[in-house]
Amino acid sequence: MLTLHNELALALISETKTDFIKHLEKYLSANNIKKYIIWDITNKIATINSATIDTGDLTFCDLIDLNYYNDNKTVCFTNGIEIYTTFFLEHKDNILLGLSICEEVEPDIINPNLITILSSKLYDLNAAEVRTSIFIEYQKKIDFIKRSSNILKLLDFESIYTKSLSFFMDIFESQAGFLIHQGEFYSIGLTKENIKDSIFISDEPLLDYINRIEHTEFVENELTSDKYLINNMFLIFEEKLNLKIALFNISTHFYPDKEFSEIVSHITSIAIENAINHQRELTLKLEENEMKTTADILNRFVKKEIEHSCNKYDIFGVSYPAKQAGGDFLSIVNEDEHIMVCLADVCGKGYSAAVITVAMSTIFELYTGFNIKSPSNFAQYLSHFLLNKNLDGRFVTLFVCCIDKSTNIMSYISLGHEPIFIRRNDQILQIPSEYMPAGIIIEDYKEKTFPLETGDHIFIYSDGLVEYTDYDDIQKILSSSKSSPKEFIKNLYHELVTDKDHQMDDFTCIKIVLKG
Repeated sequence: MLTLHNELALALISETKTDFIKHLEKYLSANNIKKYIIWDITNKIATINSATIDTGDLTFCDLIDLNYYNDNKTVCFTNGIEIYTTFFLEHKDNILLGLSICEEVEPDIINPNLITILSSKLYDLNAAEVRTSIFIEYQKKIDFIKRSSNILKLLDFESIYTKSLSFFMDIFESQAGFLIHQGEFYSIGLTKENIKDSIFISDEPLLDYINRIEHTEFVENELTSDKYLINNMFLIFEEKLNLKIALFNISTHFYPDKEFSEIVSHITSIAIENAINHQRELTLKLEENEMKTTADILNRFVKKEIEHSCNKYDIFGVSYPAKQAGGDFLSIVNEDEHIMVCLADVCGKGYSAAVITVAMSTIFELYTGFNIKSPSNFAQYLSHFLLNKNLDGRFVTLFVCCIDKSTNIMSYISLGHEPIFIRRNDQILQIPSEYMPAGIIIEDYKEKTFPLETGDHIFIYSDGLVEYTDYDDIQKILSSSKSSPKEFIKNLYHELVTDKDHQMDDFTCIKIVLKG
């Protein structure tokens, strides 16, 4: 029956490797063994854990040096250390610990069966420590990820700077630090004046040194200060955003871990980029809202739909912009004796074209307000206006007509505009343009007249319709239609523009029917 010494029994119920070795040492002392070395063994390399003799500069050795493969010899080291015997604790092909006795003892001072039991216990303790270490590292990673994610969620720069600096200082166990980015300075434990006037590197003010350095480095011996006790400084440089973080008196567990610092600095860099992108998004949103408001204002100058009906005429027109604001202009002035219609198409799309459209709207409203019914005079005035404004080659095609209600005579002028179609009985008549678009050159504008007859259908449109179909198809549709102007144009829009969210061009047209 195996009899256990009290200390060995306590070793077998130890909860940590440290306690295990402590009870093993007490067992040796109880057996009057005063000279020994205890080795930790990993990958066949023995490292001194504890010793009761002077080992000098000996800190580790190979298992061969301890006669692991030949236990019949005494080991003598060059520094005078003499080992008489070594007991090895090993389990499942793992050599865990060595106990070297440096004096003569009885060979059975530790029972071989007891060695086996102790080895099994030590194996379990090592495994538990590994599991604990893995768990601790895992918890550290979880904490690291949580804190990193908190930084990544921040969207204002000041919070990112202060949280990131605090994060760095905690990770590297630093006593003070500062962060510089795009002229912004944030610090913990010191001020900007301190690094300018009280801390030096090789007699150069630290602030000047930091401003010119563009790499990560660890500084130790060159630091001097008449105000602070500084042992070291870890300067972390993130090149992409020119971010600099300086940490003072960091823990010796970390320096100079540049790879790890790059990981942490990238987190700050990503957070800053997120904040930049967020600001850009906010700016774009504000600009988008401003543009939407602008578009709403611009669109008030051009009605999307125009409708007029009386005993003699039935009129309906639309102007549906492809974008928020359009470059087509459609207006009608209906008076007791005359009907004046203007349909124009500004070169280009979007807001720039819409601004010119607004100007045209104002000019047309003022012009007709003076009871001037001459299309050629309006064309002359508009062309002069556009050329005087020097709009970088912007021009306007337009068709302007004035219909005398008593005679049904239509006076008109067309400047570079699409041909106008008039359906008369079974025929399609055309009115082509004879002038260049307004805003290119000034010509000798002369309006023409066209006598309308009962039953005529006048169809005026911009080139946006030609984006969807051709002239022949427009004439065929006009010839076959028996619907009212409103039904005709509404049906035409729905048939031609199938994708209303991605309209290719402004859709503008008007139909005038001289009723019987």
